Amino acid sequence: MSPRPRRPVNRKLPPNLYANGQYWRYKNPITGKMTSINRPLEEAVKMAKAANAKLAPLMAGDGEMLAMITGDKLPNMRHLIDRFEKEWLPDRKYADSTLEEIGYKLERYRTDLGDLLVGQADVQVIAEYLDQFSNNAYTKHRALLVNVYKFAVAKGMAERNIANMTLLKKEEEKKRQRHTMEGVQKMIAASTTPDWLKRTIRLGLLSLQRREDIVTWQKSAVDLENNTIKVSPGKTEGYDTPIHLKIVMGKAMRQVVLECMKSTILSPYLIHYQPRARRKEQVEAKEHWTCITPDYLTKCFRIARDAAHAYDYLPSEERPTFHELRALGAWLYEQQKFPTEYVQALMGHADEKMTKEYQEGHKAKEIEYVEVGAGLAL
Repeated sequence: MSPRPRRPVNRKLPPNLYANGQYWRYKNPITGKMTSINRPLEEAVKMAKAANAKLAPLMAGDGEMLAMITGDKLPNMRHLIDRFEKEWLPDRKYADSTLEEIGYKLERYRTDLGDLLVGQADVQVIAEYLDQFSNNAYTKHRALLVNVYKFAVAKGMAERNIANMTLLKKEEEKKRQRHTMEGVQKMIAASTTPDWLKRTIRLGLLSLQRREDIVTWQKSAVDLENNTIKVSPGKTEGYDTPIHLKIVMGKAMRQVVLECMKSTILSPYLIHYQPRARRKEQVEAKEHWTCITPDYLTKCFRIARDAAHAYDYLPSEERPTFHELRALGAWLYEQQKFPTEYVQALMGHADEKMTKEYQEGHKAKEIEYVEVGAGLAL
């Protein structure tokens, strides 16, 4: 990042010297520590210039001079982010999809802020970096950076949590409208909608499962002989009692599952596709070359929805996404007189009536699946 311009009150001062009421403060460009200088301006300027001259060789080459002298390399943001990812993240019980999203953000910070020394960043640097993001993205990036700096303070790499001192914004309320059956049918009938996406839409409506669980649903979870399919919703992994479902398939759901199983593309996943190009970096970033990431599903759904003109009467920001299929599916089950408890169980909501705790005692813990049904007719 290029250095930010100084405020008018500080422009005539030497670098790292700042006005502090009637007196002055000097910011160490390496550690970020602020030191009060209760002296007249002329003396403060001399002290700042002398300090800058002394520290200048240590700043060259990202602290290479200091590394040669002390054997210790100054921590930059890339080093901090690496340690945060290695030492802080593993202790959190985040779903795989959440970890993937955090990983994307951290990689962006490495690119944008990586060469900046931890001590060089201040509140204004982080605030200006966050300002490039829209409201909801701003709040998510800020929350992650607050955790990064909380870790930095705990490890002695920073004196204070400067991200926590930036402006806290409230997330805008989502304005997405509900799906209609007519809109969904337009998408499924459209020639512009890929076959794998048509199957995904039907599977989402019938199973009421989340995007992240649908794209990671493996064929090995299917038991055609007993007409069941198992799923462990990833969002419940952080619960005291994680939820595991064994869904008895209705006629419509069994049909779409069979279509997924009969695909000519060899894949361990029910929902899969054949990429046009298999670039090495893309293949290595995924569990399997045929798998579909949650973000890619969202992108393809949005493109197919607009290509099918399913919701042209709505502003683009209000058109329903793949996630809203759960709400439509739940409403359809209600219209077909399925009990509320049936729908809650299928959606994987935490409920004492539908879940049991893991076996305790000396025996090894085993997963016990709760049997539910997915009998919606399309």
